[in-house]
Amino acid sequence: MPDRRRVTALVLALRFVVALLAFAGAAAWSARSRPGGMPVWVVVLTMAAVGAVFALTAGPLTRVAERAVLRDRADGYQAGHALLRRMSTALPVEDVLPSLAETTGRTLQVDRSEVRVLLDGGQTLSQVWPERAGAQGAPVVVQVRHDGDTVGEIEADVTRTAGGRREAALLRQLAGPAGLAMSTVRLTAELQRRAASLARLNDQIAASNRRIGQARQHESDAITAEIRARVDPCLDAAADLIESALLTPADAPVLIDQAREQVAQGLAELRNLARRIYPPRLADGGLAAALEGWQLRAGVGVELAIEDDSRLRADPAVESCVYFLLVAALEHRPAAGRRQSVTVAVNADRVEVQVDVPMPDPARQNANRSIDQATVAAVTDRVEAFGGSITVTVADGRRTLRAWLPLGQEGRPE
Repeated sequence: MPDRRRVTALVLALRFVVALLAFAGAAAWSARSRPGGMPVWVVVLTMAAVGAVFALTAGPLTRVAERAVLRDRADGYQAGHALLRRMSTALPVEDVLPSLAETTGRTLQVDRSEVRVLLDGGQTLSQVWPERAGAQGAPVVVQVRHDGDTVGEIEADVTRTAGGRREAALLRQLAGPAGLAMSTVRLTAELQRRAASLARLNDQIAASNRRIGQARQHESDAITAEIRARVDPCLDAAADLIESALLTPADAPVLIDQAREQVAQGLAELRNLARRIYPPRLADGGLAAALEGWQLRAGVGVELAIEDDSRLRADPAVESCVYFLLVAALEHRPAAGRRQSVTVAVNADRVEVQVDVPMPDPARQNANRSIDQATVAAVTDRVEAFGGSITVTVADGRRTLRAWLPLGQEGRPE
């Protein structure tokens, strides 16, 4: 038999004994004073007296029955301390809420109890006993506090049509020692959330490092390939001309002049590559001058508008990041429609760079997707290294890439 039914049966038995003793005393008094039976008025008075005794002893009788059936479990405070003792010895943190919910349900002899821990951000961590039990009756809820802060709630569903004060009193008794237990659960959940966030951040950093390494290797391979394709042929031709000049002294002056031309051409190609790595015009003339030189070499049309260029010039690291961001975003555009509008807006606390990139044709979308994703990833890594962020949106068939970068030591505004 469930504990709740055993307590109810014991209360009824105690009331029956009280009524039996009252009527037995009334019958004995009537037999001595008026033989021949118990008068009606004695019966009525006895019934009234029994009813009054029932009303006055309802609480004490219930507590006696609970103490007899449940023993230490009848006291919510003692039940809470027993749970704390288990926590301090061998109870894992993940078992605290289930044990607390079960302790609440069994202590109050209710069919459903729930323990809720309040987490940061308005989230809750709850446990219902028994598991998957639905709401029943009227809920009685008591807040649980620890060190002056509300850490959660304990709820018990009371199915009795009258009452609830007894359950509320027991819940308040249990809420005292439960505060430490629920505070421990909340702290553990917060630590687990932060650990998961750090793990995700570490994964993102590792992925970013891999992408940066791949981009570095790609750029190195690309520069090496361009040197071999554009510089080495000039040097090889110059070496052949010098060798021919040694074999034919009569033609040596002409061959040496041709070798000088080849060396000069190779040197010019090498200087163009060096400007791509870090253009001198960026340090001398700023972003507009550097981007103008790049678009002339790359054959990409760019319309550039800069507001308050002096603030950008005052932060060379951010200026360099903006330059390479624009180059990375523009150099992989489709051959068709090479007109591009780039707006760099600067105010007292931020630099906003907006690049409008036309969406590829549906027939070429799959072919351009890998290049587009690699470009966005490379730009994102570069911008996030400066504490900025990237957003990419699509509207009216056009892709908009907007980068935010903090100037100096300023943080991102809300």
